[in-house]
Amino acid sequence: MIKKSIFAILAIIAAAGLVFAAYGNTGNSDTTVSDNLQKQQDTNDASSSSNSIEGDKISASKAQEIAQKYIEEPGAKAGNPKLATINGKNVYVVPIIDNGEQVGEIEIDAQTGANLGGAGGVQ
Repeated sequence: MIKKSIFAILAIIAAAGLVFAAYGNTGNSDTTVSDNLQKQQDTNDASSSSNSIEGDKISASKAQEIAQKYIEEPGAKAGNPKLATINGKNVYVVPIIDNGEQVGEIEIDAQTGANLGGAGGVQ
């Protein structure tokens, strides 16, 4: 009978030790994940600090280059893009310049570089 009691007590202690060890590892894992997420956010903040709105993947000069591809009027050029938020998206608004005057604009998605449309045009 004493052997069975000792065996039962040892089994309970072993089970408690496993539970304690598992709980201790989970706490360390959460801290590590949290630390890694914070480091990633810090890196993202540093890389986007050169932009006036966080989260842009393309530069203003790249947006200007993309917009130029969509201008069909000879002599018209893409002007200096301005970063704006339109419908919750970061967008470069690129003016279309012809003979020194703005005659329209093209909107370029600051994340993907996609042409979102625009307004105006050369007459």
